[in-house]
Amino acid sequence: MNNIKNKNRIKIGVNDLKWSARVFIISVLSAFFISIFAYILMLIFAEPDPVSEVIINTASAATAKVTVTSNYINPIWAIFIFNSIAASCAIIGTGLFMLVHQVLISDIDIRPRHQLYARFSLFFEKMIMPLNTLLIKITSMLDKDFSSIKKNSEKKEGTIWQYCAYGKNEYRMFAYMMPYIVPLMILMVNGFLMGILLAFFTFNGAVTGFQLFGMKGILIGLFYNVIYFFISIVPHGIIEIPAILVAAALGYRFAYIQAHNVIDKELFNGNDIESLKEDSAYILASSKDYIRSEYTWKMLGIIILTLLVAAYVETYVTLGIVDRVMQMIDDSLPSIINLE
Repeated sequence: MNNIKNKNRIKIGVNDLKWSARVFIISVLSAFFISIFAYILMLIFAEPDPVSEVIINTASAATAKVTVTSNYINPIWAIFIFNSIAASCAIIGTGLFMLVHQVLISDIDIRPRHQLYARFSLFFEKMIMPLNTLLIKITSMLDKDFSSIKKNSEKKEGTIWQYCAYGKNEYRMFAYMMPYIVPLMILMVNGFLMGILLAFFTFNGAVTGFQLFGMKGILIGLFYNVIYFFISIVPHGIIEIPAILVAAALGYRFAYIQAHNVIDKELFNGNDIESLKEDSAYILASSKDYIRSEYTWKMLGIIILTLLVAAYVETYVTLGIVDRVMQMIDDSLPSIINLE
């Protein structure tokens, strides 16, 4: 009965998929506009040749991992390996990341017995507290449930928290935010890469079109490069991108459960090390249940097989589609720019 209950809890739904898609789209758009803004600034304040070199290097860096690996193995396997790693990190990595609690609680346990170590830890924590405060403010604005953690009363003197630069409330806030880190990073990295590449093709197309045909060439260059970008992505992207989004959605679903356990089960609300160890053990046990779940591995298997199909399409099908579509556009360009 518990296995059925756990399976149903981690089963992804529409809201999980919406979250995944929303984060990905925001990441793409953010990277696109930031990159365009940076390119415009460079074009204003630098010479055209260095700017072109920077733009090309930026786009190359976005695909470097696959390009380098494909020098040693078939491109289909290079693409498949990196996409599978991303999907596995989003799903399994989210569960494994909960081991951080074990490390942090063990760190707190050591401090009362080693004053020098405690001082060093306090110094380091004070250095990063501004970042933690910023993350808390951002999370508070985005997640209404997060604010309920702040309602707990807190004192540090005479408790295990006196050896930390943060208090019980801060740790509970961190425990709430932490599960989301892995799926969020997977989506942001993939979104940023796509946004950077889209900015490269967009800006480069506009600049090249202007250099060749003047003002009217800007729209022509934009049209040509943007079409090329989307044709290069769509054939395999309609398989690959949803697979990554589903993987991140599953990681998000588990993260949501873990985060709300902090509130619902009053985790990390104690003032002694034994209480914190018990809560950490609970987190670890629920993470093991998630990682060992039949549903988790079934979804991972389906996603990996889907990514293998996407890698095949990208390697052997996409290029042919790109060649045919772009040849059609090349044939029609003379009439478009009135050169015939």
